[in-house]
Amino acid sequence: MKAIKFTKVSLQKLKHEKNSYRVSDLVTTGLSIEVRAIPSSIKTFYAEWSVISYNKEGRQKRHGARRKICRYGQKPIEAIRNIININLSNWKKTNTQNSSIRTLATLFKDFKKGGVTGFRVKARGQKLKYKPLTTKNYIGLIRTYVLAQTNKNSTKEMLTAPFRTDGNNYYKKLLSEIPLDDLTKRDIQVWHSRLENVPTAANRALAALSVMIEWDAQRANPSYKGDNPCLRIQKYPEQKDKRFIDTIEKVLEIRKYCIDQMWIDPQFLCFITLLLEIGERLEDCFAIAWNKLISITEQNRCSGWINWRKREIYLTDTKNRKDATIGLTDEAFNMLQKLQNLVSNPDTNASWAAGSMWVFPRPTDNTKPINNSSYRCKHRDFNYKFSLATREYVRGRGKRIVYKYTNILTLKHLRKTFVTYYGRLQGLEAASLRMRHSSMEVTKNYYFNEDTDKLKVKHMYETGDNVIELKKAGNN
Repeated sequence: MKAIKFTKVSLQKLKHEKNSYRVSDLVTTGLSIEVRAIPSSIKTFYAEWSVISYNKEGRQKRHGARRKICRYGQKPIEAIRNIININLSNWKKTNTQNSSIRTLATLFKDFKKGGVTGFRVKARGQKLKYKPLTTKNYIGLIRTYVLAQTNKNSTKEMLTAPFRTDGNNYYKKLLSEIPLDDLTKRDIQVWHSRLENVPTAANRALAALSVMIEWDAQRANPSYKGDNPCLRIQKYPEQKDKRFIDTIEKVLEIRKYCIDQMWIDPQFLCFITLLLEIGERLEDCFAIAWNKLISITEQNRCSGWINWRKREIYLTDTKNRKDATIGLTDEAFNMLQKLQNLVSNPDTNASWAAGSMWVFPRPTDNTKPINNSSYRCKHRDFNYKFSLATREYVRGRGKRIVYKYTNILTLKHLRKTFVTYYGRLQGLEAASLRMRHSSMEVTKNYYFNEDTDKLKVKHMYETGDNVIELKKAGNN
């Protein structure tokens, strides 16, 4: 494109030709004039700039963007120059042509396609794929707490309402709409401060956002230029949830009920018993198959299977990705055998699961294993029966009464119950090895509860029968 100094004389000399053409100004960056072809013969001033975008592979592309100012002769050239100088930087930021402005929302789309489905690098340099559960959690955290894509009004308001920072100053920017070129550490700090009422979710979302930005920094053409703004931001203190069924009598009462009343709801009561007896994670117990599957594809669909001959369950630990063999107690093995017999009998409450490969199939579709919501209502009523949940009246009369239930303990607390009583019986070190934790600190901080009564002693320094008392001073 030809460049000249825009003056009244030079602009009058621009002639109309058969084809349209553009001329830029040597004085003002971004100012150009378009001379249209005959017969229209119109001259128009434009603001022009270059826009950078990225394709799916992360390669950089450039394309032009422009904004019409006015026709030739409508405004003096100096007035046009002032308009360009004042507004050009803002026009570049707000330009959305071809989705060229990169934000955390656009970065999330790339991360979802090539980030969480790819590899992560550990401290020792080992290249490992993200676990499916980690992938799901990262996507959910970023979508809910960074992009504010949630149906929960309280969360959406927390992320979008004007936020009071210093004195009477209010921060009104939305994190998901800030261009990556303008994103600063202060923006991350204000966003994290918005989530003060949900400290655990705030810390997890910060970690997920940091992972996404770190992944972007390792690309050939990163969208965010500069150091990771999520680093060295103080996290909220988290309350460690170590709740468990605090009396062994209550545990035995629940187990006895499940064994004696199994015919009422075989799959659910067997599931509760299995969690109490082996203490594994919920996700590891959802998709257990009756027997070892033949194909690798089918094996990858399940979390484990029963080895009947050895009275064991084989699992692939979702946490450390290693194989684990879990020995079954007599109660757990007998319950599984009883459940298998009930499924094969057409006259029982378990017969609907006949033909399913899963020990605990989904009630709505026995070709799929259960998930977090499969036993939600049953577990709520079960907890209330054993005083592990409370309820309050909402509305209704007679048999049509609606209650609001609040669980004191959830299914995950059965794992903490198992670790606590196993550790009290076998010792903390044995409990840590049994649960395949990376260290005893993990077991102690998140699962194990000391028996405080056994820590008390009546006498600290008792002498045994074989210890001779020393004579008091002054005695002969």
